[in-house]
Amino acid sequence: MDDDTLIRDGLARLVPGLDVVAAFAGVPDFLAAAPAADVVLLDLALAGTGARPGPRGPDAVAAVARAGFRVLVYTGERRRAVLVACLHAGARGIVHKAEPLDALATAAADVAAGRIVITPALTGLAELAGRRGALPSLSPRERQVLAGRARGESFRGIAGRLFLTEKTAAGYMDQVKAKFAAYLRDHSPADLERALGLEPLGLTDRPPA
Repeated sequence: MDDDTLIRDGLARLVPGLDVVAAFAGVPDFLAAAPAADVVLLDLALAGTGARPGPRGPDAVAAVARAGFRVLVYTGERRRAVLVACLHAGARGIVHKAEPLDALATAAADVAAGRIVITPALTGLAELAGRRGALPSLSPRERQVLAGRARGESFRGIAGRLFLTEKTAAGYMDQVKAKFAAYLRDHSPADLERALGLEPLGLTDRPPA
């Protein structure tokens, strides 16, 4: 779902790993059609001339998630406040348009398989939330893997340091992301801000819809 014609018409050709069943310029047309889809790729702007008036930003995420679809936000937006609000609204993943196209295909497959996809910036927030006690359910091993990923360490490096396989290390990180996303679904961005004690993050600012 994107108001950019090039994205709507070209994504299936550019990313052969994606089986694009339908493309829409905005939420109203998508919800009216309700196509059978494993994952909905959703841009946040939806403000171009091809879109009927409808929800945008986290409000668009919430509307599509409420209809029972798994939402993967595909965006150029990098403000953590907006991205946190998208996870709170029910997004199952976030991938940036600046990333390689194969990263989009991988992210879509992960979301379709029930996994959570988050950006490096949000991995850092998850690590801080764990240290501040907002994620008390993290196991010691999950905390170790999360700390490594928050510092930019590869799964190979983490696995070697902790005497794990790469697959096991990645599995621990999948568990962390699921717990962080569940926390954000149950707590507002303002709750996270208070838990982190970092007012300058600006998470209480309402991003433009």
